[in-house]
Amino acid sequence: MPYWCAPPVTHTDLCLRAIRRGIHVLCEKPLAIEYEPADRIVRAAVEQEVLFTMASKFRHVSAVTAAKSLVTSGVLGEIVLFENTFTAHVDMSSRWNSDPRVSGGGVLIDNGTHSVDIIRYFLGPLRELQAVEGKRIQDLPVEDTVRMFVRTQTDVMATIDLSWSINKQQPYYISLYGTNGTAHIGWQESVYRRREDREWTVFGQGYDKLQAFRGQIDNFSGAIRGDQKLIITAADALASVRVIEVAYEALRRDAWVPISDGLPVHAYPHR
Repeated sequence: MPYWCAPPVTHTDLCLRAIRRGIHVLCEKPLAIEYEPADRIVRAAVEQEVLFTMASKFRHVSAVTAAKSLVTSGVLGEIVLFENTFTAHVDMSSRWNSDPRVSGGGVLIDNGTHSVDIIRYFLGPLRELQAVEGKRIQDLPVEDTVRMFVRTQTDVMATIDLSWSINKQQPYYISLYGTNGTAHIGWQESVYRRREDREWTVFGQGYDKLQAFRGQIDNFSGAIRGDQKLIITAADALASVRVIEVAYEALRRDAWVPISDGLPVHAYPHR
């Protein structure tokens, strides 16, 4: 199986080259730095009848999928609030991720793409968002700390904290608050508790990066063989690019910006 390791600005060209040769493609997030080239990738995959998916490792973390089952089953009641934190102090001064010419932006497009995909996985399409940039600590040409406020189409509120320059030292990177309970997904342990419970119930033993990467490769391979359906669809990939594009618009305008999550029909080749 051929593979390339390349930054986001090159994804469109590389994906199109492979797709036009009839090669199935698993592309690392972010799919593209703008929506239009991302849309061209998906259109090409549909026309060539090849499989296309975006890599977003947190969809394959066992505790994340277990928490999704909790939400779907109604154990937590109706979800009211969602919180996500991806913050750590990392020297980005000489890394490609902080060069907008190859990355398309800073921490918002880099870590924020994960956040957007996670929120949509749990809560469905998003309606509007606001993004606020924090103080730039590392003297970078891109944002290194951002807070996002999101409202879904079902009126669930969500907050996202992203940073390369601070570490909030929180044990949980995802929290879901429902009318009947709370679930926390953590780096070392994941737990939930219903209103009537006296104790927390453990449902996950921590974040395993290798397991997550294996999961996305296994799903891609299984889809090629016809044994599985793609967990992350072309529509999911396109939506993640669109939402991040809107987030940068919100940063520039310092305002809430609506999200058009109505994707073109070709984004749903398996519908």
